[in-house]
Amino acid sequence: MPARRSSRPFTLAPLLFSLTLGPLVLGVTACGGGSAAVQGKDGPATPEVLSVTVSGSEPRPVSPRFFGQNYWSWVKTWGDPVAKTLDAVRDMNLDVLRAGGANNETGAPEPFSFAEIDEFVAYAKAVGAAPLLQVSVINDHEGRPATPASAAAVVEYVNGTRGYGIELFSIGNEPDLYTEQGLAPSDYTPEHACATFAEYARAMRAVDPNIQLYGPELSWKYQPHNDWLTPFLRSCGDQVDVVAVHRYPFAADACTERAAYADAASFRRTIEQLRGILEATGHGDKPLAITEANITWDGEPAKTVHPASPGTFPAALWVADALGVGLEEQLHNLSFWSLSEGWTLGFFDGARPRPAAHVLRLFATRFGTEVLQVTGATAALSVYAGRHAPSAKTSLFLVNKSERPHDVTVELTELPRTAPVTLSVRPLSLTVAELPDDGGAPIVTTYDATMPAPQ
Repeated sequence: MPARRSSRPFTLAPLLFSLTLGPLVLGVTACGGGSAAVQGKDGPATPEVLSVTVSGSEPRPVSPRFFGQNYWSWVKTWGDPVAKTLDAVRDMNLDVLRAGGANNETGAPEPFSFAEIDEFVAYAKAVGAAPLLQVSVINDHEGRPATPASAAAVVEYVNGTRGYGIELFSIGNEPDLYTEQGLAPSDYTPEHACATFAEYARAMRAVDPNIQLYGPELSWKYQPHNDWLTPFLRSCGDQVDVVAVHRYPFAADACTERAAYADAASFRRTIEQLRGILEATGHGDKPLAITEANITWDGEPAKTVHPASPGTFPAALWVADALGVGLEEQLHNLSFWSLSEGWTLGFFDGARPRPAAHVLRLFATRFGTEVLQVTGATAALSVYAGRHAPSAKTSLFLVNKSERPHDVTVELTELPRTAPVTLSVRPLSLTVAELPDDGGAPIVTTYDATMPAPQ
């Protein structure tokens, strides 16, 4: 089950090159198709042939809050590694930056003070992301036991005293783990979590009635056999503007390539299950967000030794599928944990992007504002399609999780561009193809684990 994402200071080592299949590259070309043979042990591998169709008949909007990250680690005692990522994150095109998590909740080793909030808001503004600020129900911004009054004081400080105009707030973090973490008594229930949430929500909205509240920020207990979300929403759903939970599908030792590459279908089922809970509790019209996500909750460096551990290229392909599924399933927000930290969950090693950071940037900067329907993709090769009408282009994201190259013919229907396109896709790679409406050559970006990182 998810635990704290950072528990002690750690000196970051150059894990990227030792844990991935090799250095990385982002190569950009303009091409009209064609097949490139990939050398295998016994000579060039014959590409798999695949045909997919992209339809513009029912485009759906991409949420303006979709692309997100978590602002961690800001702890000065641990070197404030997130501060080193500012320049790189400016170019990531994030929609939301969340300041939250277990350490913000407990105030250990340092409380998330007003001064830290100021730094967070400045960072979010610098990277162009809307700040999502977690208000603690355990220990407040001064490290004292939290109260509804201390939560209201945070809203008053940021939107009154400082005039930041923050719209997005959450209350508490992973209340389904409070008992296990020693933060609540053994008889703590979803109803207790709801009562606390409602009391804090009323106090915060009394200061600023225009804020939006995300919750309940459950760790994992929204499963059929262990469901906190249903009772919470039945009792407290009217207090929530955006239903938010977290998702970390694997234990550290289960981060295999096979598991990572098969998880897209599981993620889609999870979203469908969550939407079923929203419908059953009378809140089917509320947006759904995943405000913390990574391939595992456990980024302890000693455990980051598996083929798809955080920081590896297979984990980056997991991120690509998570983004594609989240876009197709109309999530309001998908925020990954985290930017840079002492554990290996950070998308940056200090200031250096790990593979997942490159993947997130490609999606956030090139997908577009609409999601298109794709048919014909396979479990081995996912295909996601977006459109940005102002730029007169359609973008394709092809995630090849097999060791075979693919020649993919893309048929386009009910779109300005009608001529089919053939794309060559390398094994174990992400290929992004931007198709101009005027019929010009696609701009193709290939990213795999054999080349250096982009400049």
